[in-house]
Amino acid sequence: MRAARSLSLLSVLVACLALVLGSAAIVQAAPAVRPAGAASSVSVLTFNVCGHAGGCGSWSKREAAVVKRIVAGRADVVNVQEVWGVLARLEQRLAPHGYVLVASSGNEGMFAKSSKISPVTTTTIVPDCTTDRVFPQVDTSGWPEPGPYTDASGLVWTYGGSRAGWYRLVETCVDQVVETAKNGQMALGSRSGQAGAAWALLRVRRTNKTYLFVSAHLSTGKDKVARKRSAETSRLLAATAAASEGRPRVFAGDFNSSIQRGKDTVGARMRGAGLADAYSKARSRSGAKYNSATGYGKKPRVGGSHIDRVFVPRGATASRWAMDVKVRGGKSLRPVPSDHSPVRVSLVLP
Repeated sequence: MRAARSLSLLSVLVACLALVLGSAAIVQAAPAVRPAGAASSVSVLTFNVCGHAGGCGSWSKREAAVVKRIVAGRADVVNVQEVWGVLARLEQRLAPHGYVLVASSGNEGMFAKSSKISPVTTTTIVPDCTTDRVFPQVDTSGWPEPGPYTDASGLVWTYGGSRAGWYRLVETCVDQVVETAKNGQMALGSRSGQAGAAWALLRVRRTNKTYLFVSAHLSTGKDKVARKRSAETSRLLAATAAASEGRPRVFAGDFNSSIQRGKDTVGARMRGAGLADAYSKARSRSGAKYNSATGYGKKPRVGGSHIDRVFVPRGATASRWAMDVKVRGGKSLRPVPSDHSPVRVSLVLP
C-alpha cells in the first residue's frame, strides 16, 4: 500500500517537473521583442573635402588622407560636400570599408554603413522594352523598291536590300518591378551650382526606425550673406519636410554659419523649426577650440567657429561631439586632407 502511494506521489512530482521545464523551454525559445518607441543610436559625420575648390592642392595627393579620416570616424552616416568630380573615387575607396552611396546631388553626397543602415525603397513599375524586326508573311515580289511600302492593312514596311528584304520595327514592352531608393537632391540657391543638398530616407536596422538624413552646403561668406543663407535654409526645411514623410530629420553639412561668425541666421531658422545644433546638446566635446574650417595652412585656425554642423530633431540627444584635427607642435600634420576638418557626433534619435 505504501509502495503504491509512493509511486503515485513520484509520478505527480515528475509530471510537475515536466510542466515546469516545458514552460522554461517555451520562455527561452521566445524571440526578443524590442520595446515600442525604442531610440536609435546613430553616429553622423560631416566633412567638406574640398574636392575641387582652389587652395586645397591636388586631389590625388589628398585622396588617401580624406578616405583615412572618414574611415577612422567609423560613423554610420557620412555626409560629404564639395565632391564634384571626386565622388565616384570616394565611392570606390569607401566600398571596401562597408560604405554605400545612398544620395548625391553632384556636389553633396551621403554614404551609409550597410551593416547598420539601409536605404528605404519604394516599388515602381518600369517598362522593359525591346525592338525587333518583323518580316511580312505574304508575297512581296510586287512591292516597289526601295520603299517604303504601305500594305492593304496600313502597315508601313522598309526595304533593307536584297539580303534583308522587307521588314518593319515592332516594339514589345514588359512591365518590370523595380525597387527604387527614396532619395533626392535640391538646389537651394537662386542659381544652379551654388547652395544645394542631397537627402535620403534611411532605416536603422537595429530599431527598424526611419529618418531623413540631409547633406547640405550653403553659400559662403560672412554677415553680408547671412540673409541669403536664411532663405536657403527656409527652402531646405520646406523641401525636406515634404520628402521626410513625417519622419524626424537630421541635417549635416557645411552651413557657413556659426554663432562665432555673427549673424547665425541658419541656427535661428533651424531652432524655429524645432531643430537643435548637436554641439549644444553634446555631453562631451573634443577639438572644439578649433574652427571647423581649419584652413589649409601650416597651423589650424583657432576660435571655435563651427560652420560644419549637425542639427537634430526634438527628443534627440548627443553623447559626444568631436572634431578630428591632427596637430603636432601646434602645426597641422601633413598631408592636410582638406581646408575643413570632419565633425562627428554620436546621437540618440527618437
